Amino acid sequence: GGSPELSHMEWKRNSAVPSGDRAVYEDEALCLALQFLTTIDQINVPNLKGCELMGRRIQLIREAYRISPSAPDFSASDHFLGWGRRRSGGAVAHKLRCGPAPHGGQHRKRIHKAREEKKLRAHRPTPKGKGKGKGEGAEEK
Repeated sequence: GGSPELSHMEWKRNSAVPSGDRAVYEDEALCLALQFLTTIDQINVPNLKGCELMGRRIQLIREAYRISPSAPDFSASDHFLGWGRRRSGGAVAHKLRCGPAPHGGQHRKRIHKAREEKKLRAHRPTPKGKGKGKGEGAEEK
């Protein structure tokens, strides 16, 4: 129980993680953000996916340092954060890989349209002459 801030202070005190380690600062920042969201902003944190991700990151940090504080193991990040793996090894959320594009797919439509226009321009014959009426759409006399 208790607040996120107290949870951070307890983890910092009980873990063997050096106080200057970047994980201590990240854990503190995430805990304070959750603390401020609940107390000052009075947000209903359990209903927000972003806050859930913050909580998962806190858990990941603590688990990574639990077994070996001098050599943390973040290999479970995909599991903790609920992400899938890409071929390159980077993690991308499953919904981002498979779900609809933002803005109703408008971005994808614009990209597709631009590619189609580029293909059409590439296959269009270039006009041979330099004068007016020598190119495409010129009337024959």
